[in-house]
Amino acid sequence: MIEQTLRGMSRTVVRAGAGAMLVVVSACGESSTAPGGENEVISRVTLTLTPPSGGGALSAYIDDSDGNGPTAPSAQVGTLALVKGVTYSGAVKFENRLATPAEDITAEVQAEANAHRVFYTVTNTGVTVTTTDVDGQGRPLGVRFNTAVTSAATGSGTMRVVLCHYDGAAKVATATSCAGETDIDLSFNFTIAP
Repeated sequence: MIEQTLRGMSRTVVRAGAGAMLVVVSACGESSTAPGGENEVISRVTLTLTPPSGGGALSAYIDDSDGNGPTAPSAQVGTLALVKGVTYSGAVKFENRLATPAEDITAEVQAEANAHRVFYTVTNTGVTVTTTDVDGQGRPLGVRFNTAVTSAATGSGTMRVVLCHYDGAAKVATATSCAGETDIDLSFNFTIAP
């Protein structure tokens, strides 16, 4: 009787152990190249704005030493002095400079476009940002964009850049803010040239 009880307990322990192993294996199987993938580690975001006249491009970057962690990002490097009446072609670049060699996360975002979107929020009413690229289903992506500066624009403002990662949440074409997880959230300062 005792022997039968011990054998039954042994089977129960083996089954419980096998179940735990399945949980561990499935948790390790997640890949950044799978649909949705893992959140990206981003330590530098660079904005480049190119005027249509062929003049010099404006560029600025912000470093964030722990990605989207608790440490505050560094001060912005570079000046974005926008000219009235100009529409700039814009591009955002995401990098993981914590890795050796540094990784171009922008390429991953574009490869996984159906699971990402970049949102821009501008504080100056004379400046608007319009996304110009789309994912495989025709929804906005936001790695490329236009920045239009009205002839009446004055002062200064900020351009907030949020990279949204859609894992469990649905990516909606008409969304105006991130409903998924935030991979990075930084604000760039700009001025309007007189």
